[in-house]
Amino acid sequence: MRIAVIDDEKGILLSVSLFLELEGHTPLTFSSPLEALKSINGENVDLIILDMRMPEMNGERVANLLKANPETRNIPLILFSAHESLPEVAERVGAQGILEKPFHFEKLNDLINSFLQ
Repeated sequence: MRIAVIDDEKGILLSVSLFLELEGHTPLTFSSPLEALKSINGENVDLIILDMRMPEMNGERVANLLKANPETRNIPLILFSAHESLPEVAERVGAQGILEKPFHFEKLNDLINSFLQ
């Protein structure tokens, strides 16, 4: 799978990217939500993992823009954050999964595998 990861924390981008590569996926990492919105389309990404708290634009706004775009609206979306309102935000934006920070890679792998089936 080609998986886009959008997070402003470089350490998280690096660790998730390395994990995804080890699992046989192709990660596309974005530290800027604006750059991600310009680059992601339904032909080059199979799944999006999106952080909720970023200085440039919050994850809820990014998710709404992705879901409003015909090219990206059907790409499964996993939100991840330490924020307690994560389940409510995921429901509002139509995300297919959530991952609470700090997270275990096993949980991330389980979520990814649920989209492969």
